[in-house]
Amino acid sequence: MTNTAYKLAQADIGTVEWSEGHNPKVVKYFSDVGHDWVKDDETAWCAAFVGAMLKRAGLPHTGKLSARSYLQWGEEVALGSAQEGDIVVFWRGSPDGWQGHVGFFVRRAGTHIEVLGGNQNNSVNVQRYPADRLLGVRRDPSTQPPTGVYVAEAAPRQSVAQSKTVQASVAQIAASVAGGITAAASLSGTAQLALIGAAAVVGVTALIILRERLLKWSWGVR
Repeated sequence: MTNTAYKLAQADIGTVEWSEGHNPKVVKYFSDVGHDWVKDDETAWCAAFVGAMLKRAGLPHTGKLSARSYLQWGEEVALGSAQEGDIVVFWRGSPDGWQGHVGFFVRRAGTHIEVLGGNQNNSVNVQRYPADRLLGVRRDPSTQPPTGVYVAEAAPRQSVAQSKTVQASVAQIAASVAGGITAAASLSGTAQLALIGAAAVVGVTALIILRERLLKWSWGVR
């Protein structure tokens, strides 16, 4: 899952805290999630960054500045099923404490997880965090298929005879020949010729369609 919020986060890579004054881009993260009282870039802003990206993407966010608040966001996903752009939450200090870090999952790297996040060494970048500090992986439920709905992928056709277009063309040709013979038997000579001519047109059209389908099959179009 490469969602819009994740793409926005990627676009902000390189945003840093200023050594003098405060970077307005960082301050804007706070205001985007309803904390415009924060006027500096020194307040911990990893959750503000994630929330701002979600808000700008039109997705729900917790509105909180606590990284662990995102353990209640979206739906839980097993680490083994994590996709790029999912949200990951880690503990800091103690697994049972209140401190944490939140960012976007990039990929698993052995015993570590690569995370795109804000306030990582005072900037927006990709860094590795120990997988044993992971508290949870969360995903926006709107990116999941509805529960109980399964759309089967059509099995590839193994032979030209399985093509519905070919089947229809052959049936049309057969019907044209059979129908023409049956109907012509009860008509006069002139009417018979007219009917046979009409049946021939239908049959030729079906033959053309059949020929085109066979050509496409030979080209690998299934």
